[in-house]
Amino acid sequence: MPIDPNTWQQLLHTVFEMNASGCRTAFSETVVTGLSEMIAADVIVFHVLDTKSQRILTHMRPPSPYTDEEIAYYAAHSGEHPIGAHYLRHPEAGALRVSDVIGEEEWLASEYYRTCLQRLGLVHSLVLPVKIDRSVVVALSFSRRAPDFTKEDCVLLDAFGPHLRLAWRQHENPWADRRELKCRRRLQDLGLSPRESEVLFWMTEGKVNREIATLLGLSLGTVQDYVSYILAKLQLENRHAATVFAINRLRPQ
Repeated sequence: MPIDPNTWQQLLHTVFEMNASGCRTAFSETVVTGLSEMIAADVIVFHVLDTKSQRILTHMRPPSPYTDEEIAYYAAHSGEHPIGAHYLRHPEAGALRVSDVIGEEEWLASEYYRTCLQRLGLVHSLVLPVKIDRSVVVALSFSRRAPDFTKEDCVLLDAFGPHLRLAWRQHENPWADRRELKCRRRLQDLGLSPRESEVLFWMTEGKVNREIATLLGLSLGTVQDYVSYILAKLQLENRHAATVFAINRLRPQ
């Protein structure tokens, strides 16, 4: 199924911008923005997982569309999503719509749909997994109320996948700017988890919790939980004290 020449032009522009991005935020924003202009969706999620280092990158549009309860259910039952289950059986499969693997009546009656997606009415989903290497996997997901996604959308994502894989591999540091990585390593030396160090780093950059939630693709409540964990581990009374402590910790010796 051929891709329309105008769509190819848009796709290649997104590929160019993705390769020219200077940091992880620009990288994910470019991917989400570029693809949103070609595939209409109510929610788009760009998710990267490094199983070796346990690093996670999530970029959502709109920011934080899901509640804490929906995110918690997804985290505990991700294998229940019919597309995810299909990829476990067929790891080399390309872009898929939920309608490719399950009937609509069965899908709408599933516990996963009723718990995670029914509130927003996101009946239709389209997913592309991109295996970067042995430990890193990227997942692009598009969800909307109506109509269903098309075969052309699947073909478009399948054409984009190899470019995404190559851009991630060739990027000097797709996870973070050098300074951020250095700071986060020093914060982890305090006994913080990778995600806690990430939240604390952005606190030292003057970001409030809602801004951090947007940057990391988390719910506001989840960020607030991480702040509580940070305070407990550092034995500090409040957010301001933790921020000042971390800034002093990161100052050049």
